[in-house]
Amino acid sequence: MRKPLVTAGIPVVEDISAETADAAPAAECAADGFLKFISQEWMSHIVLALARHGSLRFGGLRRHLPPGVSARVLSARLKALQAAGYVDRHDLSGRVLHVEYSLTAAGHAVDAALARSEQLLAGGRVSLGPSGRAPS
Repeated sequence: MRKPLVTAGIPVVEDISAETADAAPAAECAADGFLKFISQEWMSHIVLALARHGSLRFGGLRRHLPPGVSARVLSARLKALQAAGYVDRHDLSGRVLHVEYSLTAAGHAVDAALARSEQLLAGGRVSLGPSGRAPS
């Protein structure tokens, strides 16, 4: 069995409780944990901004994101991305607090995967309905 790409805070098949173990097992997708993680609000935006602009301080990163993201949510998302190994936090503090965020090699791989999915959508190979879901 392949390990999920992201495991922080996401249950894996072995974590199923005894009461649900009796039920028929659901179809398992190797990317399920990763997709749940990266589909959280602002995650893909953060990865995209860091991939396009390189190392950024918190305020600079926030300026490169859509206007609806709060500082609290951005901080939480950065911590989650860092814990998952997609973002590095560099503390360059001297007398003044100076922290920069950048993508790790794994973060650049996530950016490449997101870019490929955008190409699928733009090329018309995958069509989504008005709800953002593929037609049944």
